[in-house]
Amino acid sequence: MPPEATAMTDQLSADLASLKIDRSAPPRRSRGGLILILLLLAGAAVLGIFVIYPKVTGALFTADVKTDQVRMISPAQGTVQLSASGNVVALIYAKVAAKVPGRIAEIYVEEGQKIEKDAKVARLEDVDFKSGLGASRARAAAARARIQIARSQVSELRVQIDRERPLVEKGVTAKATLDDLVARAESLTAAVRSAEAEANASDAETRSLEVQLGSYMITTPISGTVVDKLVEVGEGVSPGFGTPGVVEVVDMTSLVVEVDVPESRLAQILEGRPCEILLDAYPANRLAGTVKEIGRRINKSKATVPVKVKFDQPPDQIEIEEGSGSAAVKKKMLVLPDMAARVSFLGQKLDEAALKIPPKRVVPTKAVTKRDGRDVVFVFDEGTVRMVAVTIKGEYGGGLEIENNIPEKTKLVLDPDPDLADGKKVKEKK
Repeated sequence: MPPEATAMTDQLSADLASLKIDRSAPPRRSRGGLILILLLLAGAAVLGIFVIYPKVTGALFTADVKTDQVRMISPAQGTVQLSASGNVVALIYAKVAAKVPGRIAEIYVEEGQKIEKDAKVARLEDVDFKSGLGASRARAAAARARIQIARSQVSELRVQIDRERPLVEKGVTAKATLDDLVARAESLTAAVRSAEAEANASDAETRSLEVQLGSYMITTPISGTVVDKLVEVGEGVSPGFGTPGVVEVVDMTSLVVEVDVPESRLAQILEGRPCEILLDAYPANRLAGTVKEIGRRINKSKATVPVKVKFDQPPDQIEIEEGSGSAAVKKKMLVLPDMAARVSFLGQKLDEAALKIPPKRVVPTKAVTKRDGRDVVFVFDEGTVRMVAVTIKGEYGGGLEIENNIPEKTKLVLDPDPDLADGKKVKEKK
């Protein structure tokens, strides 16, 4: 073997030997994998601190509390057979809409304005329509002018015929001349009848267009108060789709309270039975009412029957007093549709003096405790308690009457622990 080949073989053997794995060297770890593991551990720690730990501590260390509600108890509570909640509704109302599609040009009313039946509410853009109406009136006028011209021509020919007939009978003029005049008169008479028919058709078209033009003026079908403007000037309306109306009108004298009575208690409700109405907007004013109508359909999902209760005194005539002493001001009660109300069905009708006694604001006896020598209650507000000082007037209706204006149905903590403090987290027992 030549020396060059031997040298190349030795070099190749040395290179192959250098490619052997050194199993005695310690394994090398990937730095990227180590960073990923550290990130996962950090994420787990954050999740534990901010999510799991609060839930665990809240479940283990948050106090459970029992709650009850603030109630408005009427002096007529002794005669109450059944109470139900509902809303004020109107028996007579209308969403005044346009009869034809178009764009609002003018709106003549404002919200809160009282209007009478057939009063103008709004007007649609009618320039193009008025142009067509003007053209129709012009055609009718032209047809009537042609009638007058044709009648004048007929009258002139009749004069000529009357003058020509004696001459023909005497043989002075030829009969053909008279025949021509008679034929022309008959032709003009037919032209008069045609012009009269054309004028009648134009008049009928004009009357039809005038009726249609009246549809561009939107009027209210009922008397009442405008409670909402549904569109603005420039907006398009259509009787078939899109905006359902232009304004909403409600007859405020038709307001009643509609409540849902449980089906199982329907036997206690009779038409004409006296009621007491308490509006959430005026909790200090008790209003007399009477069962007006019992619904004829049952809500199967709630097992209730709708009952309508009318106000014994029209709502817009009810006066209330604001303030006290010399600062007291009397004003009309503003009763509006959809106001929340509670109705108590009574065993006997209350007199006017009894109705003037305002309802009492009563809290459960177990909700009142002492803090720093003061009477306080703890209001439960979405997992947190808020301490409120109260002034007790005395026992009433199985609880304690207070002077404070705490809203009805506010939840209060019962039997609060001595260490319960303002702002503390609690859980409500179900």
